[in-house]
This record gives sequence, C-alpha cells and structure tokens, in this order.
Amino acid sequence: MVRGMLALSATLAVLLAGPCASTVHAQPPTRVTTTVDALIATPVFFHSKQVVVRSGVVESGGLTQLANTRKPVFVLWREPTTPRSDAEIRGEFWDIGRLQPDDSRFSAVDFKPLLQAASGGQWPAREQVFVLLAATSVESPLPAEPSIRALALAPDRYQDRAVTVTGRFRGANLYGDLPQPVNKSRWDFVLQSADAAVWVTGMRPRGKGFNLDPMARVDTGQWLQVTGTLRHDGALTWIEAGNIATGSAPAETPIDVVIPSTPREIPPHVVFTAPIDGETTADRAAPIRIQFSRDMDLRSFRDHLKVSYTGAVPEGGPAQPPAFTYRYLDATRALEIRFAEPLDRFRAVKVELTEGVVSAVDNQPLAAWSFTFITGS
Repeated sequence: MVRGMLALSATLAVLLAGPCASTVHAQPPTRVTTTVDALIATPVFFHSKQVVVRSGVVESGGLTQLANTRKPVFVLWREPTTPRSDAEIRGEFWDIGRLQPDDSRFSAVDFKPLLQAASGGQWPAREQVFVLLAATSVESPLPAEPSIRALALAPDRYQDRAVTVTGRFRGANLYGDLPQPVNKSRWDFVLQSADAAVWVTGMRPRGKGFNLDPMARVDTGQWLQVTGTLRHDGALTWIEAGNIATGSAPAETPIDVVIPSTPREIPPHVVFTAPIDGETTADRAAPIRIQFSRDMDLRSFRDHLKVSYTGAVPEGGPAQPPAFTYRYLDATRALEIRFAEPLDRFRAVKVELTEGVVSAVDNQPLAAWSFTFITGS
C-alpha cells in the first residue's frame, strides 16, 4: 500500500544533564508521545508530526486501523508487520482532509482503498479521516512506576493513582509541547522529558531553592520532581500536584528518531485571486478574495496586508488608501477583503502581502507577493 516509501532509523543519545541542560531545554521534541484521543481531538497540532501512541489495531479488507476510535485512523506500515499486543505504534500523522488529492509528496501512497472504506471513495473534509504513514510497531511494556512518557502513552492505566515523575519545567506550555491547556489555575505548567510531556496543576511551582514563573522562558529548563494524583479526561491528562521539589536529570536519555519518509511541507503560495491580476473592469463593491495552497495563520496577516491606489490621483479622487476589513475562510483557504465603501472608479488598486505571512501548521513563510487590477464604472 505504501509503494517505494523509504524511512531511515537512527538513535540519538540526547544529553540532558550538566552544562547541556541550558541549551537543550528549548529544543522541540523529535516526535510527540500522546494518546489516540488527543490525536483526534486536536489534529491540526499533530498534522505532519512524528507521533507515538499505544493502541490496538483492527484489520479488515486488507486495511489496518487503530482500534476503538471515534474517527478512522488508518495505519500504513513501513514494511509488513504483525502488531504486538503490548506495543507502541509510531508513524507520521496526517489529516487527509488537509491535503490536496494531487499532492506530489504522496504520489507513492495509494489512498484509494482507505478512502473507499471511510468515505465511499470521496476525498474527506478536514478532521474526519486520518492516517499514520511509515508506521512501525515497537514492543514497550508499561512500567509499574510511571515516567512522564508512560503517563502520556497510557493515562488510563494510571488514572486516579498517586504518581511521582521528574521532568523539565516548560512553563505554561511555552514551547508548545502539548496541544491544549487544562485551564485549572494561573499556575498550571508543563513537565517534559524525552518525547513526552504532562500538565501539572494545583500548586505554584516554587519550593526550597526555587520560585518559577510559568510565563517566563528564562525560568524553564530546571528539573523538578512532582508527586500527585494523575487525572485523565478524554484528550486531557494532568497531575494534581501534592508536592513539588527540585529533581535530577538523567545522565542520558536515548531517543529513537525516525527520519520522515515524506519531505517537509512546501511553502505556501497564492493559487487564485478575484479579481484576477491585471483585470481592467473590476467590480468596485465586490470583496477581494485570495486563495492559498496551504492553511494560513490568520494572525500573520496583521501588519502584512496592504491595499492602496496606484498611479496619478484623479481630480477629486481620494489620496488615502481605502479602508478595509479582512477575514480568513478556513474551509476554502481564502483571505477575503471587504471595503468600507466602494472603490473609486477607474483606479488602479494594488494588493500586497509582505514578508511575515506564514502557514498555520508549520509556519512556512509566504514569499512577498502582490497583484494589481483596475476598477470599472
């Protein structure tokens, strides 16, 4: 089913102690350990990432899916595999609805059988059908005394139990280790270790010899030991802390890294405009629409979108740029610009997107871009 896909494996020994701690703590994890519930609840966070989940699988009609999911998550193995009963499944997570059917990066992947099973052969809407590409199954029994990684993989196994874990202080998710907040208090913070993280609530992160601010990156990187009760609700997992103390980093934590079989997302570009570039009789009252090849970050348009009149100012014509508002239409990947009043007649109008506009998932930059049209009567 995955034809010609290549993936290489390597093992990196990541030093987390001593002098390296101050430089390593800000680096994002190579992959993300999580639950299937979290994948389905917040797919835009995990889209295109290497992930690890602990799940059974079901096989039907030559297809493999993660078991007991409320939306289908198909598994395309890197090579023929007999899944183990006590195993982690690792792979690249993709929301198929966020891809284009003709995406050249997936020319070696046959999506047709799984689309036939999930949506009658139709290309799905976003957040409806998912796939783990180049997946592997790795035997990994859960420890009796959990680590942060074990809590992230199988929170239901430790739910409502007393736990003690050690990890780096990452503030109020200042490095985006987790997809969503728990919103329990102003002191909520994240503990991270290796490729996993967990929220901690119920106590301010301070004690003998430390007083940390969840909103300050300068305070992150310190190792803490937290004792408390594990809570788990759907896609959210957190520790209700009863004690917080300084902790010791492990001397060395090996992280198995899978080099992605698909390339990184290509930068976004403009695929369509209305009116079109060079049009000479554009409707003065109609909105302008700019469609992109990728999902875009609405926030990045601020201060990077300009609309102006160009050329000589006719007698009685406005010298100031036209006033406008804009919104991003997620369903069509389009930016819509509306004007407070109809544009001036027979004027050349220039629309610009300056450097700073980025894609929504991985912050790939849009190259500076512009187009021009002339209004009609």
